[in-house]
Amino acid sequence: MGWLFLKVLLVGVGFSGLLYPFVDFCINGKTAGQRPNIVIILADDMGWGDLGANWAETKDTANLDKMASEGMRKHERDCYVDVALPLYENLRIVEQPVNLSSLAGKYAEKVAQFIQQASASRRPFLLYVALAHMHVPISATPLLPNPRGQRPYQAGLREMDSLVGQIKDKVDSTAKEHTFIWFAGDNGPWAQKCELAGSVGPFTGLWQTRQGGSSAKQTTWEGGHRVPALAYWPGQVPANVTSPALLSVLDIFPTVVALAGASLPQGRHFDGLDASDVLLGRSQMGHRVLFHPNSGAAGEYGALQAVRLERYKAFFITGGAKACDGSLGPEQRHDLPLIFNLEEDAAEGAPLPRGGAEYQAVLPRVRKVLTEVLQDIADDNTSRADYTQDPAVTPCCNPYHIACRCQTV
Repeated sequence: MGWLFLKVLLVGVGFSGLLYPFVDFCINGKTAGQRPNIVIILADDMGWGDLGANWAETKDTANLDKMASEGMRKHERDCYVDVALPLYENLRIVEQPVNLSSLAGKYAEKVAQFIQQASASRRPFLLYVALAHMHVPISATPLLPNPRGQRPYQAGLREMDSLVGQIKDKVDSTAKEHTFIWFAGDNGPWAQKCELAGSVGPFTGLWQTRQGGSSAKQTTWEGGHRVPALAYWPGQVPANVTSPALLSVLDIFPTVVALAGASLPQGRHFDGLDASDVLLGRSQMGHRVLFHPNSGAAGEYGALQAVRLERYKAFFITGGAKACDGSLGPEQRHDLPLIFNLEEDAAEGAPLPRGGAEYQAVLPRVRKVLTEVLQDIADDNTSRADYTQDPAVTPCCNPYHIACRCQTV
């Protein structure tokens, strides 16, 4: 039985659902009867501190906080209603510009339709919901009654939380015992957007911010890379647990492949790992090493410039992204890297003294794993895709066609 692709709703990033073949899968060595349904929800530019379950100062994520208690958690100033981004359903543009005030409703409607239809088919499904939240622009439409001066970001966060709650409720009412939900963010908040940016919580990157610039999105500081994550599957994922395992969004693909009973493609190395044992409470072993590529703040775009080794983080290049005040942290290269002990210094405020015993013990280990990953990249197979050459996925621009509206010069 082959894969059956259903509706795709996409705005920048959007919604995708499909069914996969029915085959038994095992939990703790015992047959569970069928492979699980899998729901992946990805938030855009959401800060670690935006989740109330992570950061007590946040009061806008009641549904996500409830999901955390029932599952596992891992640890311009304008607003717009219409934007030029196209809204796709499969490969067809159904709305352009996108009306943000009704976008959450469109997500909820399509998700509910898909879950209902997929559940009725009695075949396990994969649902991927890539949200436009919490990226700017943020709708200025009042989202909840009695806003009482609520700033737009808080309103948008509550709208996203309500949407996730609707997805979870639909899952719970149709296939609760057979559905695994994984919620995560893609990167930290976009600080230069000021009041339209989220919270990094305690991961403030003090060493960088003292010199100017942001230490959030676009940077390799913790505020740019550490994101909220929740896993929910009643009876399988332990309830109200915070796992110390070091995981990455790179792990979503191999984990979903494993839960689906499939195999990873051959002939290349995958940086992500199968995290199902961690998420199902059977292990606390995640990554020992992670690498943080430059995302536009300093250095060569895409180049590896920071290494995470267990509790330590080593920076070979530092620099801040543009901050709310307009400052931009200078690019600095470090032949002897800055090394932080994140268990003792989550704010990355004071690097280990270079002459100290702890620094001297960690430095050769950091250099070794950096050499290994660079060699792995050099030896691996690579591929590139240029979708601008495919007419089927090129956004249209025709001011006389309602589905292709755009501004022309």
